[in-house]
Amino acid sequence: MLEIEHKQYTEKVLNHIFVGSQLDGMKFGPGPGTFLIRFEHYTNHSPDQLWLNIESRWAVFPKETRVFPNSQEEMIDLSEEEAYIFILRLRREKVNAVRLGSQYPHLHIEFESGKTLFVNGNHDKYECWQAGDGPEYAGHAWLIVATPGGDISTWAPDSLN
Repeated sequence: MLEIEHKQYTEKVLNHIFVGSQLDGMKFGPGPGTFLIRFEHYTNHSPDQLWLNIESRWAVFPKETRVFPNSQEEMIDLSEEEAYIFILRLRREKVNAVRLGSQYPHLHIEFESGKTLFVNGNHDKYECWQAGDGPEYAGHAWLIVATPGGDISTWAPDSLN
């Protein structure tokens, strides 16, 4: 479970790097279970190139959604084609806000349209998602990982503290 102070710090990091960026593209993973989404800041913002690697169930919810799933089991399994269509419909949309679930690091990325990209953040054995800048899967200065057991690890420059 998430500690409140660590959750707040991680939300601060996620908002710092993602708010104002646009969904810029996607990369097909080695199989249907992995999905990489790219974000870009087209203004003078550092970091400017971001990525989100998803290894868990996820969905895009409409603006009116107030209640989100509590676990991966509560979510439908998207086909690859359905997943790509959801992301294509968000192309070039700017990120308005990012937050985490109250108990687990479920990722909520809210876009200008009000739609929310929701990524499950709780699994006993696997990382559900990773976000960062620079080289994919490594992070240059920023890296956030939803770790096994429903916790989160955050690496950010000291200047954000």
